[in-house]
Amino acid sequence: MKKRACLCLHIRGESTRLKLMSPQDVIIDMKGITKRYGFGDTESYALRDFDLTVKRGEFIMIMGPSGCGKTTLLNIIGLLDKPSLGAYFLNGKEVGRMTEQRKAKVRAKKIGVIFQDFNLISHLSVLDNVVLPMTYAGFTKTHRELQADKVLEKFHLQEKEYYMPYQLSGGQQQRVAIARSLVTNPEIILADEPTGNLDSRSSRIVMEELKEIHSEGNTIIMVTHNPALTVYATRVINMLDGQIDTDIKTVEDDDLPQPVKIHFRQRNVLKEVKEALSGKSEEKEEKK
Repeated sequence: MKKRACLCLHIRGESTRLKLMSPQDVIIDMKGITKRYGFGDTESYALRDFDLTVKRGEFIMIMGPSGCGKTTLLNIIGLLDKPSLGAYFLNGKEVGRMTEQRKAKVRAKKIGVIFQDFNLISHLSVLDNVVLPMTYAGFTKTHRELQADKVLEKFHLQEKEYYMPYQLSGGQQQRVAIARSLVTNPEIILADEPTGNLDSRSSRIVMEELKEIHSEGNTIIMVTHNPALTVYATRVINMLDGQIDTDIKTVEDDDLPQPVKIHFRQRNVLKEVKEALSGKSEEKEEKK
């Protein structure tokens, strides 16, 4: 039987790694992460001495019972919360040494978040909801709207860009939320139960879209309670009591999709008009 070159099996207390990853491949590296709440008799732990390394291009599904630390982990990865102990390195840089302002910029440009409850702003149109992360990231209005149009077209939502959230179905609202998470071309997409409030048909559509996003080289970390969805993952982690219980990779590291850099280029209309007029003038001279 052919060995999987990257197969990594972690059973609580034991870990076997068959292939080392180069530093440039690692996008997330967490060492000894602990999240503690309360003091004394009221003290409790969401995460205990938690280690996690994520390679660029992985699609990780995180499962486990309620209260095992899944959402806390996503919040720390997404720079929305801080660990009580431990070190978190994002692209080789220690998050604990970043200022709040720096973390806000990294979060706005490098991390996209998809929530179970969509979290669309009810009094904003679809277009205005999607451009919101670009507003925080400091992009110009023209850049924001053109990029949002492009992303909405990708999800076949362009004709609904002036609809309000209440005019959309649950599946359409979640697709808008996914478009919003992608509008800044983030390196990491975090999804907290993105299909939890959807019917089976809408869930399948959303997962197929996430699959396509992953195929373009995006790193996705998704929390779910639905074991049927793990077929989309390249790695499945089961958590228990704030620690990793099992960690199984199902795809070779060499087979992970490579990131695709998308460069936004704003058209210089004035330059194009001048070039067109110049071309016409040259044609007239040649006819003479």
